[in-house]
Amino acid sequence: MVYTDVRVKVWTQSGLLTLTDVVRSVQVQDGLDTLPQGSVLLPLHRTVSPSSRKRYSELITVGDLCLVEILAWDGKRGDWEAVLHGPVVEVEETEPLGPEALPGTRLGVASMAHFLAQDAVARWMWFGAVEGWKPVESRLSIQEMNDDPSSVVYRYLKKVAFHTANWNNGGTLEDFLHLDLDGLKAVGPFSVELQLAEGPHLEIVKGLVDYPLMELYATTDRAGSLKGAHTSQAGKAPGEGRAATVVRMRKAPYPYPTTDEWQALPLHVLEGEWRPVRSRAVAKTDQAVRNFFLLYPALPFIDEYLLLAIGVAVANRRSIQRYGYRPMKVRTHLIHNESHPGPDAVVETTKALTMRMAAQWNRLHEMEAGTLELPLAPWIRPGHRVRAESLWGEGKREYHVRARALFWDPQQGGRMTLAVERGLPLEVYADPGWFAKGLEVVRAGTEVTLAELWKGAKRE
Repeated sequence: MVYTDVRVKVWTQSGLLTLTDVVRSVQVQDGLDTLPQGSVLLPLHRTVSPSSRKRYSELITVGDLCLVEILAWDGKRGDWEAVLHGPVVEVEETEPLGPEALPGTRLGVASMAHFLAQDAVARWMWFGAVEGWKPVESRLSIQEMNDDPSSVVYRYLKKVAFHTANWNNGGTLEDFLHLDLDGLKAVGPFSVELQLAEGPHLEIVKGLVDYPLMELYATTDRAGSLKGAHTSQAGKAPGEGRAATVVRMRKAPYPYPTTDEWQALPLHVLEGEWRPVRSRAVAKTDQAVRNFFLLYPALPFIDEYLLLAIGVAVANRRSIQRYGYRPMKVRTHLIHNESHPGPDAVVETTKALTMRMAAQWNRLHEMEAGTLELPLAPWIRPGHRVRAESLWGEGKREYHVRARALFWDPQQGGRMTLAVERGLPLEVYADPGWFAKGLEVVRAGTEVTLAELWKGAKRE
């Protein structure tokens, strides 16, 4: 049996408000494609003195900060886990009719990454003040804006998005957000002109992430558990040391060209008290089929001596014959790195990246995907691995967690649903060659040296 409990705190303009003893239910969702969010259901009123009550809508307002923690314990393992920390974005009251209906207050809660999705850069604001019309150019040099993508994202968030001119409510964004940024390395010019950028910070930095070669997402994790090339660990919830919203950028960790990145993901074995229960959902579909892959530079490098136009394509001819032409075309900033020195560096880099992308998506439709329902295990987060019985009942499988939904109420306790993908037998994940089966390079771009053309024109 798994014992579960919740703790909810809100930092209001009048001080800390602890809601743990009055919570009627909690729901939290987060995933690789969505920012963490949730809701907390409370009674309509709170007794503030022996002679008076106030509505929770009078005590809590939009913009207050909320922390939700969940405990799951089977007598041997388990601890309090922060599952959501961020602003209250909605306060809603309901007073339904009927003898069994209970009036209540629902708090809509977002993560701290919500501010990155809302707080924006606008060149025209503040009458031309530096925080408004040139915040990027004033804080980042040209050299700092032309580097590998994770380095540029780190500098942008640290020097631009985390500045104190816009959001400062009990602390700055740097106090409440952790950065765990890593990715594939590159040397090359970017098509994103950050000094001219406008819009929410999150959308600006997403322009530097080459999906599906790399991924950028936010989740809620414990402080101190972060690993990456560029890591910030400043953030703590007010009065706490456990909560942290993490903005994570990573290279897609799926098994190719090796399984090292996949094996490095946290692994959770769903057995014993935490084996999947109740219901499952699984389906086979051709929607994931991709069989022609093209990677091309985001910005061609041009000067008076060299014009480089390179595109590399990889195809699975058998898959095309079976399913029809299903292309995946990706524009990349990853033009060149130091692992392929010499005159063919760009071509070799592009070939390696295209094959990596192709292998990671080549046989996705052959992998299991679906949903698992299990007792509450709040330490399982999007981006982790889980090992469980096959959704089709065909032995053990290892899955990638795409998203999760957590539920808790005093009557039923806690439970959670995992959206999982890339389910394969354990022995398959030990063989990266399985993922590249049927792939071949079918075309490479050309290189034209303008200096040679210029010399030829002079000779004529």
